[in-house]
Amino acid sequence: MLSSGQIKYLQSLRMKKFRDLHGVFVAEGEKIVGELLQGGMQTEMLCALPEWLERWQGKIPGSTACLPVNQKMLKRISSSKSPNQVLAVVSKPSWQIPDTFRADELILLLDRIQDPGNLGSIIRSADWFGIRHIICSPGTADIYNPKVIQSTMGSFIRTKTCYADLPAFIRRHKERIRFYGSFMDGQDVFASTSRFPAAIVTGNESQGISEEVAVLLDERLSIPAGPDADRAGAESLNAGVAAGIMMACFSHRRNS
Repeated sequence: MLSSGQIKYLQSLRMKKFRDLHGVFVAEGEKIVGELLQGGMQTEMLCALPEWLERWQGKIPGSTACLPVNQKMLKRISSSKSPNQVLAVVSKPSWQIPDTFRADELILLLDRIQDPGNLGSIIRSADWFGIRHIICSPGTADIYNPKVIQSTMGSFIRTKTCYADLPAFIRRHKERIRFYGSFMDGQDVFASTSRFPAAIVTGNESQGISEEVAVLLDERLSIPAGPDADRAGAESLNAGVAAGIMMACFSHRRNS
């Protein structure tokens, strides 16, 4: 049984300021927590149904506090509408932005993506296309927001997401990396060519890429609408969908 102090602590981790204060985040569900344990991330606490703990007996690090809970308690501490067997408190990894990148590297830069669902789906797509480094502006949603963690479906474990001043990052790497931005008025991405290492920049859902980032980019690219598209209807693509199409295009060229 959890104490009132433990319940309060777990509920506080729904807020970024407390995740930052304690240096931890919450992950939920059998799939994600299982991948965390197998991937070697440091888990501080597991709150799980007794049958889940029994199945994982011998696979959990001895330093992890294992607390059996019932379904009612799991629902109380969970941020999910339908909690699933296990909740983990995990130490934030200390990932750093590398000084150099491989010759065929594809990097993703996110400029003020604010919707947690969009950020999670973008990270999931990046994992699918083999992107291992994601650099976010400080105005981008927190990767450790529970909604982001859930929507990545575990992909956040394999992609190293860091936060940095994007203009400073671009200036520092501009001589070696070519930076491509996603715009409404850019060159057709399917007709363009790509030079690697490359970085794709995706902007805010409503405002796009900020001017201070846009002026530093090498090329402006766009995703053309289909020939039968109703221009009076759909004005643009969802940020997550647009980022996925750009990643698919660049990934195909990198592998061909």
